Amino acid sequence: MNWPLSVLLLSLLKSTGTNQSTPSGMTLAQALSVAERTSPILLEAKAEADAAKFGARSAKVGMSPKVSVHAFGSSSQNGSIMSSTPGVDPSALMLVPSGGFLDGNLSVMIPILAPRLRAMSRQASYQINSADAELAEVHADVVFQVTEAFSKAVMGRQVVAAEAAKVTAAEELVRTSRDLFDVGKGIEATVQRSQAELSRSKRSLMEAENEAKKAVLDLLALIGSDLASEVLPVGDNSSIGTIAPLASLISWAEISRPRIASEKAKLETASWDVSAAKGQLSPQLYGSLMGDITDRKDMGGVTAGLVMSIPIFDGGQLRAEVSKAESMRTKARATLKVAELSVEKEVRQAWLDSQTADASIQSSETAVQAAKTALGVMTIRVQAGKSILLEQLDAIEALREARADLAKAHFDSTMARAKLVRAVGRGL
Repeated sequence: MNWPLSVLLLSLLKSTGTNQSTPSGMTLAQALSVAERTSPILLEAKAEADAAKFGARSAKVGMSPKVSVHAFGSSSQNGSIMSSTPGVDPSALMLVPSGGFLDGNLSVMIPILAPRLRAMSRQASYQINSADAELAEVHADVVFQVTEAFSKAVMGRQVVAAEAAKVTAAEELVRTSRDLFDVGKGIEATVQRSQAELSRSKRSLMEAENEAKKAVLDLLALIGSDLASEVLPVGDNSSIGTIAPLASLISWAEISRPRIASEKAKLETASWDVSAAKGQLSPQLYGSLMGDITDRKDMGGVTAGLVMSIPIFDGGQLRAEVSKAESMRTKARATLKVAELSVEKEVRQAWLDSQTADASIQSSETAVQAAKTALGVMTIRVQAGKSILLEQLDAIEALREARADLAKAHFDSTMARAKLVRAVGRGL
């Protein structure tokens, strides 16, 4: 080998060794903390909530005085009327004389009697409450999804451990069967069968490792983290603590669940929308103040006044809007009832799942201990020539299945509690 080529190979080997990184541990609390900052779902929901709240605040200031400044400049042969630019409130109309004319105008409009604006202002407060509750609902969804993704990643690691234990048992089986064959107490077919089982176990281990890595990718994507990160979920999906009685959980959900709070706020919004629609049928009274500075001595000065408007006949348009608003209020009341029933059903189903999951953990733990004992007995019997290899292989597989079932039972228990927290809207 020439010198430059050997140096290149050594440098490649060195760089390969240094680029290997150890996965960093991540707890569920850390995953949730990252999701709070970078989850795309949560960031989108926060932006939508902010937009809704800013829109509501613009309506909330409807009862406030409005002030605008206008400037007019004209050259007219016979005089005319000029209006202020669109989109500026309050607007102004100016009667301009013939000849050249310059005017600076200050306009003030103050709502005095405005039932529609007052109702819309109150309505905006509940729109803000609804936006906050909807954001809290999305936040709870994200917490649940992160918990589920994290728990799946932990379960994947536990399944990998079960498969790895089976590989270890298969390697030991190959060794003992070969030793027995070497001393004339076994046959070559037993060795070949053991080696075939070892190959199958290694293939299952690789498949489990692949699924575990994909579960970590799902978690990283959900929390908005770098998908190239090397992360090792730390935890065992253990459920700690007791669960409150079902009746208490349902009562808590009625108070704490953001979905119900959002629908209640929407019902209040719809009620004030009815008031706003009815307010259009009532008299409107505004105070007006205008001040002008012009280049004409005979024009300008300050003008103050009151403006009242009373709808007399509009062909039934305003009353139709009232009927529409009342229908929407009825719909909002029905939607709230649907939400209350749906939330109660979620609580009851999650509570039942939690009871089943806890019982499943106990039975699965018993099954693992029984499978370990059975494998130990069967190994001794096979080595003594009192049982066949197939029985030992069945015992190894039974232990792997029992460990996998235990990991699934812990996952189900964790998710049952997470669903219960999600349904109730608070801790248990």
